[in-house]
Amino acid sequence: MDRRCDIWSFGAVLFEMLTGKQAFAGEDVSHTLAGVIMKEPDWNALPTTTPASIQRLVRRCLNKDPKQRWRDIGDARIAIEETLAGGTGVPPEAVHGQDAHATWRRALPWVLAAILALALVVLTIANALRALRPATRPVTRFVVTLPPGDRLFGVRGLTALAPDASRLVYAGNHNGSTQLYVRAIDRFEATPIAGTEGAESPFFSPDGQSVGFFAQGKLKKVSLSGGATLTVCSAPSSRGASWGPDDTIVFTPASGPSGLYRVSAAGGTPKPLSFVDRKKGELSHRWPEILPGGKEVLFTIWAANFNWDNQRIGVLSLKTGERRVLVEGGTYARYVPSGHLVYARAGELLAVPFDLKRLEVTGPSVSILKDVSMNPVTGAAQLSLSGDGSLAYVPGASSVSESTLLWVDRNGAVRPLPAPPRPYLFPRLSPDGQRVIVSLPVSNPGLWVYDLARGTLTRLVESGGNVTRSIWTPNGKELTFTSVAGGTLNLYSMLTDGSGAAERLTTSENVQLPGSWSPDGHVLAFTEIDPTTGAEDIWMLGLQGDHKPQAFLQTPANEGGPIFSPDGRWLAYWSDESGRGEIYVRPFPGGWKTQISTDGGVQPVWARSGRELFYRNADKMMAAAIEAKPAFSAAKPKLLFEGHYEAGIFPFEPNYDVSPDGQRFLMVKGSAQESAATQLNVVLNWPDELRRLVPAGKP
Repeated sequence: MDRRCDIWSFGAVLFEMLTGKQAFAGEDVSHTLAGVIMKEPDWNALPTTTPASIQRLVRRCLNKDPKQRWRDIGDARIAIEETLAGGTGVPPEAVHGQDAHATWRRALPWVLAAILALALVVLTIANALRALRPATRPVTRFVVTLPPGDRLFGVRGLTALAPDASRLVYAGNHNGSTQLYVRAIDRFEATPIAGTEGAESPFFSPDGQSVGFFAQGKLKKVSLSGGATLTVCSAPSSRGASWGPDDTIVFTPASGPSGLYRVSAAGGTPKPLSFVDRKKGELSHRWPEILPGGKEVLFTIWAANFNWDNQRIGVLSLKTGERRVLVEGGTYARYVPSGHLVYARAGELLAVPFDLKRLEVTGPSVSILKDVSMNPVTGAAQLSLSGDGSLAYVPGASSVSESTLLWVDRNGAVRPLPAPPRPYLFPRLSPDGQRVIVSLPVSNPGLWVYDLARGTLTRLVESGGNVTRSIWTPNGKELTFTSVAGGTLNLYSMLTDGSGAAERLTTSENVQLPGSWSPDGHVLAFTEIDPTTGAEDIWMLGLQGDHKPQAFLQTPANEGGPIFSPDGRWLAYWSDESGRGEIYVRPFPGGWKTQISTDGGVQPVWARSGRELFYRNADKMMAAAIEAKPAFSAAKPKLLFEGHYEAGIFPFEPNYDVSPDGQRFLMVKGSAQESAATQLNVVLNWPDELRRLVPAGKP
């Protein structure tokens, strides 16, 4: 764009004035532009009275080679003035009796008008070009407060901004029911999105018309204009997703060892994009974001422990599979069009200059925002950025940094235990009901035993964050737990008095979670998750014979959480074979199943009497009376109580237990998440502020 473009425009206007026709006519803009490139003006349309010097002028102005045009519009003015002075270059008889000089004198006002019109065109173009340059706009901040009694729900992703920042979607809980809500930025009310019950981790399609999310062990999508919710593929436990411009979704399907996967948004079989490097201690690639252009994806590399301040942020080429590390020490990276990466660490948001073409960090990181809610178990930061860089986030240092152990009776009455606040996971009562084994993923991580009578909390296994779910053996003398000590989340066992080293029970590339031991202590039922497909199945490990695990229930559906009945004759578990999680009971070692739940359910636990089976349905604690003699039968489940208690990092595995008399439930309450889960902070025009706070560096 220079003055020669303006000269070309002048030539087009002058040609139309002389001929009454456009130099490059077309039915629409695209046809006109094609004519500019491919065709020449109809030079025969110029009147025969046009002086040769003016014809040369028009041709020079409209020459497709900019080097052959007039260099300055002043040259055109001189040519016109010389023609008017008498240098027509055309024989007098060709004027058909008219005075060519008089004709051009009469035309002079129109020529000057054309020049003025051209000046207006040039001014308009200049203003348009200025509009294309980044303009400093006022940064606007406001708070979105949920209605009284409502709260944000989930420990992974809570909110998503539309690409144009016009709408906000969040996972909310209203009267115990969880689903997605959408709110226009310029409106006060949010509207529930039908078909999104139990959803979390929402994310927008590139056009902002659809929302993807995770629910019932599936990756799903729904149009905001209405219509049915569609299942894209299986995804047992969400760890982030991003919808690319080619209408494919990059996501992490499971909470355990898993790389990134890609699947068509229309549905299909996911294909792996990355594989964890076990030699480097990697466990998972998660929280992906496809970069502008759709050729690369940002992601978090989880290695060895739950300290997300020590994890790495990488970038992966979707074409070649090549990946590199961009940032050491952080999680949940997102790109901002100001030329920055932002990521979370220690409850803060940091920004670092980033060259999108070179895929390189070009300067030091700077803390730009404090008190951003993070989940120290999953590494999720509760934030979302739109395509223009506007920001929405949940305030609060850590979403589950502290939780409380509670006794809840069958009517919902609560009595806190005097155990100190910690990020408790998977509480399990000892067979005698006197002790509780819990897992702490952060803050002195490992397996801890809480003595109910003495009120002491003692670490049994120091794991560096490598231990998750654990259960007692029937005699109470040993613990069976999942650890990543061997590079994969496999099964281990150790004595409860702390003597002796842990013994590895299984060796597998898959994730394994202990369910329960048979009453005689001879068979261990456990859940196995295939990180390549996300499929969950139930397996058995016998301590007699060759000690090799055997598949017990392996179907196209997902099934897990196996719990032996107190007499060992029945196995309760959850399965999504119906399209959502439901509770089933099957005879052991084999036989036809009976469905227990009627409206969804996960996390089954038997009463010690064997006469009841408990399970959770979102925030509801349900109970079904069981009769095993003379034949197995189950009564219609009834609601015992309702309340928001932590679901755990494996949401289908029990994150609670039942007292030996079946009258109280040991639950986990997340205090930090509860206090910070009712508002969202929104920052519009944020990139302008980022440019001031973190100037772009040089590569």
